[in-house]
Amino acid sequence: MRLKLPIKLNIVPLILGILCALGNNPWALWYLSILSLISWFLLVIKNDVPKKIFKKTFQFGFGYFAISLIWIVEPFFVEPWVHGWIAPIALIALPSFLALIWALFAFLGHYYLSSIGIVIGLSLAEYCRLYLLTGFPWATISYTLLDTKAEKWLSLLGPYGLSLFLLLTCFIIAYTLKIRTKINIFLAICTIITLFFVPYFFQKQPQKNLGVSVRLIQPNAVQEKKWSEEFAPVFFEQMIEMTAQQPKPDLVIWPETSLYLPYNSAFDELDRMRKAAEESILIFGALQIDPTNFLKNSLIIENKNQETVFYDKAKLVPFGEYLPFINLKSYFKISEQSNLFGGGFKKGKGSKLLNLPNGLKFVPLICYEAIFSNFLKPSVTHADFILQITNDAWFGKSIGPQQHLAQLRIRAIEYGLPVIRVANTGISAIIDSNGKVIEKLSINKAGYLDSFIPSRKDNTIYGIFGNLIFLSLVFVTVVIAFLNKKIINRSNIRIEN
Repeated sequence: MRLKLPIKLNIVPLILGILCALGNNPWALWYLSILSLISWFLLVIKNDVPKKIFKKTFQFGFGYFAISLIWIVEPFFVEPWVHGWIAPIALIALPSFLALIWALFAFLGHYYLSSIGIVIGLSLAEYCRLYLLTGFPWATISYTLLDTKAEKWLSLLGPYGLSLFLLLTCFIIAYTLKIRTKINIFLAICTIITLFFVPYFFQKQPQKNLGVSVRLIQPNAVQEKKWSEEFAPVFFEQMIEMTAQQPKPDLVIWPETSLYLPYNSAFDELDRMRKAAEESILIFGALQIDPTNFLKNSLIIENKNQETVFYDKAKLVPFGEYLPFINLKSYFKISEQSNLFGGGFKKGKGSKLLNLPNGLKFVPLICYEAIFSNFLKPSVTHADFILQITNDAWFGKSIGPQQHLAQLRIRAIEYGLPVIRVANTGISAIIDSNGKVIEKLSINKAGYLDSFIPSRKDNTIYGIFGNLIFLSLVFVTVVIAFLNKKIINRSNIRIEN
């Protein structure tokens, strides 16, 4: 008599993917990610059937992304009567697409390089998420190691090099559990020690501050009321009052789109902002209308001692701020200015270094740009800090703001730079160059935070070379895997003869 399992085997990878996702913030259960990855590798290396590997990888990936990206429904409920119907589609479609990328790369990796090819394939899949279909690298697998000693590898390997390292470690442990040879056990111990214990010996630099005071303004303007004629002036008045508080800091920073009128027409409001700031340097987010009637999402620096400086958001949100795939738009005769939520946006020229009148230099980020690890690289070498302004009201009360903050912490570690984060509804924070939150304003609370800007570290290896380190490691791993496969095939031929 055969026993029937209460859970079908084909949902086990799905469950493991869900458990793996719990390593991400805000849960930060990194050990569950490790255990689930090891368990999943045990499942896939049991068979050499490419179709089964594709299926199991897809199931694992869907579970991982469905939980990690559960916040994706929130923007559609800002106006549920208009966009609410899209929420369940997005919750299924986006995790499915990302899981499909994992499955395809794992399939190809296994097909050409045997079992170790799955590790290489998944690592490349994570890297390709930077670029595929405009890019969406949210919930990169290495982010599950944040708040462990392994996070220090980010300054050397970056997020994709660390993803490769993590996957390789879990694969070797799984392979060792399957085939317990002395060499496998030795390799497993070495990878665990290298991943989690070697970072204890990384050079530490003393944390100081630059002696520059900063005020973070958080109005807590909920998205449903942020642009309304009734409430928008109220939120503006709150920010004016918080800006005018004494003693005045060197910098006053407002969040993304904090000016409720286009910059081009907000003459009275701008005068009031300047008067409230007095001698302080004022940095804020606002929309601009360009001569071609497009919108620009801009970061603006106002100060009596210098000409107004503008930075225009370069990484626009697909379907939210623009329609991707320009060729398809022209084919279907869709207006360039059309998008899901309103008028179209024009993107800026890309990352750049901005100078402040006090001599400090910073790299600006507006909201969505923070999730791209490579976006900062051209500008960070001479920067004193990174500044992100954002409007996380779109996330509502979901886990989105916490994950968004976690990615800023990762940027800080990668580049050895402190981060100032100013969010409309929170979480506004001061992050040091080790990725630690020094001070913060809690989510969904109005208020301001006075603090000092921390000092930076020396340029990191990742900051200098970027993802070249990861691509070099992939190349070496592919060569080793290819040669190993050749040797195994020759040995099998000799045995058969």
